[in-house]
Amino acid sequence: METFEGEHSIDEAGVTGDMPLGDIDAGRIRRVMDFTRSLSTGKLLAELLPSGTPEHVAAEIARHCRVAHGSVMVFPSGPSALAASLTDIGLNPGAPRPSTVVRERVARRYGIPDADLQVQIVHAAISDAEPDHVGEIEIFLCPVGSGERFQRLLDDERRANHETHFAIDVAAPEPHLTERLWELLTGPAGMAPDGGGFNPYEGPAGRTVLYFRTEGLVAPQGWPRRLELLVDGHHDLLATHLRSSESSRPARTAPEPPADEEATRRMLDLLTGAWTTQALCAAAELGIADHLKSHPATSAELATLTNADPDLLHRVLRYLESLDVLRRDDGRWSLTGLGMTLRTGALRDVARLYGGIFYRSFGSLSHSVRTGENAFEHALGMPPFDYLNEHPDQASVFHGAMAAGSSWFSGVPKVIDFTDAGTVVDVAGGHGDLLRHILVAASATRGVLFDQPAVVDAAREELEKDGLLDRCEVIGGDFTERVPEGGDVYLLSRILHDWDDEQCLKILANCRQAMSETARLVIIERPIPTDGTPSLAIAWDVHMAVNNIGGRERTYEEYRRLLRVAGFHLVDTRPLALDMAALTAVPADGS
Repeated sequence: METFEGEHSIDEAGVTGDMPLGDIDAGRIRRVMDFTRSLSTGKLLAELLPSGTPEHVAAEIARHCRVAHGSVMVFPSGPSALAASLTDIGLNPGAPRPSTVVRERVARRYGIPDADLQVQIVHAAISDAEPDHVGEIEIFLCPVGSGERFQRLLDDERRANHETHFAIDVAAPEPHLTERLWELLTGPAGMAPDGGGFNPYEGPAGRTVLYFRTEGLVAPQGWPRRLELLVDGHHDLLATHLRSSESSRPARTAPEPPADEEATRRMLDLLTGAWTTQALCAAAELGIADHLKSHPATSAELATLTNADPDLLHRVLRYLESLDVLRRDDGRWSLTGLGMTLRTGALRDVARLYGGIFYRSFGSLSHSVRTGENAFEHALGMPPFDYLNEHPDQASVFHGAMAAGSSWFSGVPKVIDFTDAGTVVDVAGGHGDLLRHILVAASATRGVLFDQPAVVDAAREELEKDGLLDRCEVIGGDFTERVPEGGDVYLLSRILHDWDDEQCLKILANCRQAMSETARLVIIERPIPTDGTPSLAIAWDVHMAVNNIGGRERTYEEYRRLLRVAGFHLVDTRPLALDMAALTAVPADGS
């Protein structure tokens, strides 16, 4: 069952959590319940099918279907329990199920990312329903966050009732019956396909959901005339239905009307992403999350603590509230779960880096795309690592960001067994964050941390703090020239994506030369999926082009080819958090 950060959960045995119901939504549920409690299938079809639908068509649909429920979307909030509210209305709520179809549709309608929208479905039996009539309503629970998009969702749904519809269930599915019902509804009945999907949480085999619409409203309530056809199992007809949903939308005619408001709002969200980055960076520079980690504070108090302009700081804090980074109660600001990640030791340095030198380098992306020149060098006057060498303050932020962005390191020893490795060599291992996790997990294993002399000096102090220096040798050097010999496992963590293929082959060749025939090479990278799966790697590939000379993310096949040319054979891949992966390779002539 889905649970939502910042909201109380709904117990799987029933609606028992503290998800209260306001008077407005209680009234909306009551109106749907009163309308549906005495509906027969025939009466429902008479309300929803277009006027003029042949009687035999309605009769055939009614013969194979039974009315299932009426639906309404509500927005729980407040201190009292939802279960008690529904019982008072005259409903017996059942166990909730995650929404798939409705959640995706609402997210598209209002331009809200799926991950930010939580919708659950509760089927509630009507206590005094008449026999053979509708005995249940379907309630979509949609807790809303702060911000304009969520407020628009709430106001618009309560006004227009987009998600209110009435459903019929195919009573006894027979071969080709679903296709026949679809043809009747879209043919002689004249209803237009209106989206749908497959919900794997409904029933033992999931359920195909097909929506249809027609012009006009259900009088006098003003609900849309929408019909939902429910069919157990997954049906190939769904693809045809969804294509028809697209083609049934009214065709555009010249002159071209203004852009769809939803698309415009979504594009404005994208275009103002720079504002978001800088607001988060400003909060990180001021240490807002650190000031709020122990207790809430007012805008004026934060302005004093950070030596900031009180008015402008308050306006930025209000913007961060709309991004769900902060919350405000009685004029005092506190951190949300999202805001906690901006603390020192979490993503504070990442925000400072992305809103700092990387923000400046991305400003030259257009120039880079036109010319092929490196954007970072164009914006800041020198290659990235040369710049960091000459600006130690920025190098400190960079290394802090790299360490903070490595929260997934703890997962590496869980997917790869290092206990049989006598020595693990971490090539270009930075401050040794990954190696420390491995040495803690494999108590008999020794480590070698290899990186530039200036880097390993700082790493030596960190390893000594953790009591690991007696099991870890720290060696300074240049991995583009050679790497230490004698390891059983060699690590290249987030190294190859910094370089072009030629340099990667040189690094891999140095590793191969240092390795025995029985040694392993473990590469940690963020591979680009080739099947259309969403991945952070897509954006990070552009990031690598902007902020590295020749840097790029690669597909699994591209890594496989590099390894093969360098004399390795890829033998295993394991997924890690944040779309990272561990790729294990062995010497080709040693496998």
